Amino acid sequence: MLKTYFIFTLGCQMNVSDSERIEAVLEKCGLNPGDEKSADLIIVNACSVRQKPIDRIWGKLRVWQKINPQAKRILTGCVLSNDLKKLTTKFDFCFKIEDLKDFSWWVKKSLDPTNLDKKKNYLELKPKRLDKKIAYIPIMTGCNNFCSYCVVPYTRGKEWSRDLRAIVEEVRCLVKKGHKEIMLLGQNVCSYSCQQTAASRQLKANGFVGLLNQLVKIPGDFKISFMSPHPKDFSDELIDLIAEEPKISKQIHLPLQSGDDKVLQKMNRHYTTKEFLKLVDKMRNAIFDLEISTDIIVGFSGESKKEFQNTVNLAKKCRFNKAYVSVYSPRSGTMADKKFRDDVSMAEKKRRWLVLDQLINRQN
Repeated sequence: MLKTYFIFTLGCQMNVSDSERIEAVLEKCGLNPGDEKSADLIIVNACSVRQKPIDRIWGKLRVWQKINPQAKRILTGCVLSNDLKKLTTKFDFCFKIEDLKDFSWWVKKSLDPTNLDKKKNYLELKPKRLDKKIAYIPIMTGCNNFCSYCVVPYTRGKEWSRDLRAIVEEVRCLVKKGHKEIMLLGQNVCSYSCQQTAASRQLKANGFVGLLNQLVKIPGDFKISFMSPHPKDFSDELIDLIAEEPKISKQIHLPLQSGDDKVLQKMNRHYTTKEFLKLVDKMRNAIFDLEISTDIIVGFSGESKKEFQNTVNLAKKCRFNKAYVSVYSPRSGTMADKKFRDDVSMAEKKRRWLVLDQLINRQN
């Protein structure tokens, strides 16, 4: 009989939020948290976005085989079919995160399946909050953008958004409990589209700006932050709201990915460097005390030294406060993997990574 669990979470804040829901389901099934050396159940909430997290899973599997070989092992999260095929034999059970209720049935066979509301999506499950200060609130999941290097549309599927009223009530309860920061999550929060239930229509709001306008009306001393927006969808209306509303954080994460137009086109990012810089300038002129962080990929397929230098030059103009710089690794099934060669050496990728890290992160 399973009594204790250990969750190994990889990837973004959305995966962290998903793990909070997994914990809540496990504890409802009567299990208690444990450590990886003794837990009866080890759950991997995986991320196939880059190769490094997958390599970490393989490393952990070797460790667990030595220190806790009797544990049952379960795999979920954002997992590409190619990675899933290789990993499946190493796990006792695999499930899609949207099937979290089916997972609870597997954990506790005696659980009454009639108690599992199939009409309720997994994001409406009440999570076990792991961070007492920041509350992660997924407002949507999935992605329709199909950036050529990214696996998210294949692992999380098409975009779908939570009901606006449900989000507002969840935030209201968290603020009452004393949470000071609410972080709204989505692969592209700017494309949030309120589900048109009768309750939500009464709020007379739709879209991301409409959601924010409802959340800032909630009484209390708290801040709202969000990630990640897509630059192509970052509207003037959103900039104005951030500038005017004290409850919305002035720390904005705005992914660049590359500062070269040719590379951006190959990445299928749907904006130019000129458009990105114009957006940054507009934000800096409108929002007092603005801080901008970003994501940049170095060594993308075919990226020349000149194209990389264009990224360096744009980064200087944007004056980012922080950058999450990653080394490109091709992911099976993506358009970049099908169409382009991974022809930048690892040594050159690491050199470029260091240039940007020193330029942005070590100067702030």
